[in-house]
Amino acid sequence: MKRWAWLFAVGAFCTMTGSAGAQAAPTTFRADGEGIEITPPDSATPEDSAEKSRAYEKRVGGLVWLEVTAGPSRFDATRFRTLDIIPSQIQSAIPRVVVSGPEVGGALRFRAGSSTIGARFKRADYEPFDLTSVGLDLGFLIRAVPYVHPSIRLAFNYHTTTGGLVIPGFENVVSNVRSQGGGATIGAGLRIPIVKWVSIAADFDYSIIGLVFHGTENLTGGSFTAGTAGTAIAGTFALTFHLGS
Repeated sequence: MKRWAWLFAVGAFCTMTGSAGAQAAPTTFRADGEGIEITPPDSATPEDSAEKSRAYEKRVGGLVWLEVTAGPSRFDATRFRTLDIIPSQIQSAIPRVVVSGPEVGGALRFRAGSSTIGARFKRADYEPFDLTSVGLDLGFLIRAVPYVHPSIRLAFNYHTTTGGLVIPGFENVVSNVRSQGGGATIGAGLRIPIVKWVSIAADFDYSIIGLVFHGTENLTGGSFTAGTAGTAIAGTFALTFHLGS
């Protein structure tokens, strides 16, 4: 009887020891999108804070941005046609000129934190002229908002026209007309990261543009200088490639 009591005591002690060891180092189960992982008691559990390298990023990055843009544009070339740069004797003869057409462009931008700076080129195909813009582009991106980043932009541009007169109806009166000027643009939009090195954006731009014309009067052979100022609006869709870390 004593022998059986001794064997029972030893078995109970071993059972209690094994139970305590199992509580100290339990077997763990971990499930994710790649399946279920079972970690033995003697294995270290990976830290949940360790992030895997993924192609998708919820915030845009890159130190250098290469961007192509396209969208519709509308230019009211005579919005401020009563400015002093327009000779008073011809102000009443200037028709209201509002044109629209597609606009394409590209930009090279450098990012520092949430700010960007760079150069932008745009060309709008209007009828009967084309408007080309080159300028300095400044931007601010709210990267703290994941997946969809609000943004604002400010640009200072040089403008020139080709292909025809900005003010129609004077084709038989003047010749050798050249027009150039400057302006500023303010814009706002949303940027969406697609993968680590690519994002898309949609922006709305509002611009003030002043143009000065130089040419020759066909009747007298003398030169003339005139000008106009207007506003332009554009909806821009952008595809951006992000280079660098």
